[in-house]
Amino acid sequence: MQTLLEFMRSHPVGGTLSKNGWGNNDFFGATAKIYKPHSVISRQDDHNDGIFVVKSGWAILYHGLPDGERQIIDTPLRGDIVGFRGVDGPRLASLASITELAVYEISSKELLKAILSQGHLGKKIACSLARLNAILAEHLMNTGRRNAMRRTAHFLLELEERLSMVGLSAHGRYECPLTQYELADILGMTAVHVNRTLRELRKADLVSFKSGYVEVINRKKLVETAGFDSEYLRYR
Repeated sequence: MQTLLEFMRSHPVGGTLSKNGWGNNDFFGATAKIYKPHSVISRQDDHNDGIFVVKSGWAILYHGLPDGERQIIDTPLRGDIVGFRGVDGPRLASLASITELAVYEISSKELLKAILSQGHLGKKIACSLARLNAILAEHLMNTGRRNAMRRTAHFLLELEERLSMVGLSAHGRYECPLTQYELADILGMTAVHVNRTLRELRKADLVSFKSGYVEVINRKKLVETAGFDSEYLRYR
């Protein structure tokens, strides 16, 4: 089974590093744990220090509210690092699987120790976390400032770009197991509004979301509609 070291060296975040550049830390020998669909991997307010690296599958990272509502903060995908914190304390969000999910789990203390002792590794992890912050900033812009058409188009283009970087999207088409209820919790809309917006995007011959697949029909126009610039997704 593929170890964390082997996986990270095959991923854009670490592919340029030699074996020696990653060091010989014990946690890099970890193998992935498999979770069934709709499993909770870690819960908001937990105090454990585990960090997760997504190997395969789809997940959601979400913050629950006292009234039972939630905001999905991100959809961690292949190679994404989840749960890294600078200080001890409770988790701010829960991580759950949408499909079968394979993740590597390592200790944040062990990873931090490795980062401080190995400059190359620290730089790569810092770049990955900076990219995550940029993604979260765009999601904030979606819910706070972009209208329904723009935010939906922007998110679907973001998914296409993120998936294509890891070989999971081609020719503007990719598998997307998110339901309209999950899209609603990501985009800050109701499921009815999401459904109506997707119909409008399809009617305009911009993008189609049907039977679990997204297909970009007119990418140039969709990019213009969303005001999308993929620079924030690039691995530095």
